[in-house]
Amino acid sequence: MNILDLRIVLNNPFDRWDYFINFGSIFVRLSKYKSWEIQHSFHSPELLVFRLEWSKNKSHAGVKVTLGIFGYAVDFQIYDNRHWDHYNDCWEVYEERSNNG
Repeated sequence: MNILDLRIVLNNPFDRWDYFINFGSIFVRLSKYKSWEIQHSFHSPELLVFRLEWSKNKSHAGVKVTLGIFGYAVDFQIYDNRHWDHYNDCWEVYEERSNNG
């Protein structure tokens, strides 16, 4: 469920190619279930982008901020790395892996 999803996007109406390039991302685990990530990308038709998203009770819920100009954008997010089980209305539970085979 999105608590907040604010988007301001100004697209170039003359862009006929509409291509996307992901330049890469870095993520760091903060705790067992929390991580942060920063991603750099290019999306050709976007002249100006601002997005603020805050979500809960869904897979990878958290806070995400996107800033972009002339197609280049940077996303920063702090999120829960678990998946949401909509059927049981709780986080999915996975078995712990052991290194013994």
